[in-house]
Amino acid sequence: MWLAAAAMVLIAIAGWLWVRSRPAGKTVAVVVLDLRDRAAVRGENPPEINQPPLEVPRNTRSLNLELPIGSSEGAYDVALLNQSGAELFRTSAPAQLEDHVVVLRASVYLASVSPGSYFLGVRQSGMQWTRFPVRVP
Repeated sequence: MWLAAAAMVLIAIAGWLWVRSRPAGKTVAVVVLDLRDRAAVRGENPPEINQPPLEVPRNTRSLNLELPIGSSEGAYDVALLNQSGAELFRTSAPAQLEDHVVVLRASVYLASVSPGSYFLGVRQSGMQWTRFPVRVP
């Protein structure tokens, strides 16, 4: 009898821990950002620009970036930068030509990023960041 009661308690605790460890919200598999017609901001101290920020939810797992016209294929770094230019997250991914558009597919993890305004930085090795304003709701 005691063994059955102990087993039930262990099953109840394991179930509770499993429920608590599951993500609270629905996972956004892919977010597509079209950067082809957006004004790019370069350098360490970007000037103010008048364009609405792109939205990237915190539960995004993959970014598909349609890079600005004139971008070339190859390896790129992608980062989330705060207002002072510090990197909060960075990854690398290859960009490839698909239907006349250079597309970069990057895996991301932004769950630890606080909601707010940031810059999405994109660069090829040895180059400066090209920044695009983003908002993480």
